[in-house]
Amino acid sequence: MGTAQPGTAQPGPAELTPAEPGPAELTPAEPGPAELTPAEPGPAELTPAEPGPAEKKSAAPVSIWGATYRKATVGLFSLAFLVAYSVSAITTAMPRAAQELDGLPLYGLAFAVTMATSVVAMAFAAPWIDRSGPGGPLMAGIAVDCLGLLVAAAAPTMEVLVAGRAIQGLGAGLEGVALYVVIARVFPAALRAKMFAALAAAWVLPSIVGPAVSGAVTDQFGWRWVFVSVPVLAVFAVVLVRSGTRGMNLAVQVRASRTRTNTDPSSAAAPRSRFYRLQMHRMRLAPVWRRPGWAVAAALAVLVLGNAAQRTQPWWAAELGAAVVVLIVAVPKLLPRGTWRSRRGMPSLILMRALIGTAFTLGDVYLPLLMIQQRGLPAWLAGLSLTVGGITWFTGSWFAGRGVVPPHRRLLLGALGILLGVFVCALVVLPATPVWVAWLGWAFAGMGMGMAYPTQSVLVLEQSPPAEQGSNASALQLNETLTTAAVLGVVGAVFAALLINPEAGFAVAFGVAALLTLVAGLVARRTG
Repeated sequence: MGTAQPGTAQPGPAELTPAEPGPAELTPAEPGPAELTPAEPGPAELTPAEPGPAEKKSAAPVSIWGATYRKATVGLFSLAFLVAYSVSAITTAMPRAAQELDGLPLYGLAFAVTMATSVVAMAFAAPWIDRSGPGGPLMAGIAVDCLGLLVAAAAPTMEVLVAGRAIQGLGAGLEGVALYVVIARVFPAALRAKMFAALAAAWVLPSIVGPAVSGAVTDQFGWRWVFVSVPVLAVFAVVLVRSGTRGMNLAVQVRASRTRTNTDPSSAAAPRSRFYRLQMHRMRLAPVWRRPGWAVAAALAVLVLGNAAQRTQPWWAAELGAAVVVLIVAVPKLLPRGTWRSRRGMPSLILMRALIGTAFTLGDVYLPLLMIQQRGLPAWLAGLSLTVGGITWFTGSWFAGRGVVPPHRRLLLGALGILLGVFVCALVVLPATPVWVAWLGWAFAGMGMGMAYPTQSVLVLEQSPPAEQGSNASALQLNETLTTAAVLGVVGAVFAALLINPEAGFAVAFGVAALLTLVAGLVARRTG
């Protein structure tokens, strides 16, 4: 994420256009008495340009933990911690829930439906945020997420639990996009990478202790209490978030910036002004339902793809092919034009996020399975690779936040780190390779993700005028979610077909991850 170096505040929207000269400056003063008194400044010179909300109170921000940003940092950190705990806790409790509700056949759908509905919510979030700011969508997302969890907690059948998970996905989609835009509006560019590093840290502790805590709650009190615990914790997170962002007046900033981006050639949109002005004009003319409509089509394709990947029906191959075709048609409608062709700039950033996110997810899914199935390790020891990856992810994010290496160099180094990690982990497919090699490899992959992932987020926000931040943050997350779902479905179907030779199945999974990361390294050169 190419961001300004720490300590250099970015100008607010009002600073982007030089002040118009006052009347006294338009004509040189006549010699004589007028020379004895300096010309009166014009109106634009009497008052310095008002900085944007992210730059107020800080001419040279140095820390997200300073007095100006401390409350916002704590609030957003607590929200990320809540999301991380929710993911790890619910994943741990779901097997017991499926057993008690006699719903094991719907177990996979309970996860897939959350991903599918989050895609629809991301598409709705973009215009909502661009029109009125991220505050409302963020609070609505938290509320809908909690509603879904409560529905799941009270579910008398597995079908109701799946419905609750679908509602939860809608909330998660709103939260994810809004959180990115809140960071862009609250923090100046010099501090955004550090804030994303803090969010990475918020994921580390829940990933380590979350499964153990939720497992103990499930064993002692039942799985329903795990679902209930998240809305209870959400109350505290909401209080902290609202306290930290109070007074930012984000919606006003959006309305003010919308007019500037159309008239000011020196605005943040200038480097790609013609391309993005045409694109935003086309999006504004399109019916309001068109983008969410394509998102619904893509979400349904994700569900069909997940069902086809199980290969339980004779027509699974046709089902798989139809879902992939729908995704190929629908997804580009949700992204900036030229994304899949790796057009230079924003489209390449969005494409690279999908490539490395999918590659890393493939490793997260298949590496523990390899350690358990092929090497006979217990689940807790097989999951150690994921813990190691989470810790090094935070380490890479911390390094990225220091700004020592230029942003586009970090993207390239991140892709190389993931590629090295995937290659080293793939060696564990060979029986002669010690299992500890997998932990070493995933440490490299986590470090690479930590360097590249937040850098991409910062670059997308930095290159987006405020009136387009919602759309671009939505596209960034939509592309990753849909690409990951599609690739997991296809690789899962191939893996299932190769169960008679599991080593070949694991080789395919790691091979696809390596190929995606290799392409990401090439795309990284086009992000600047």
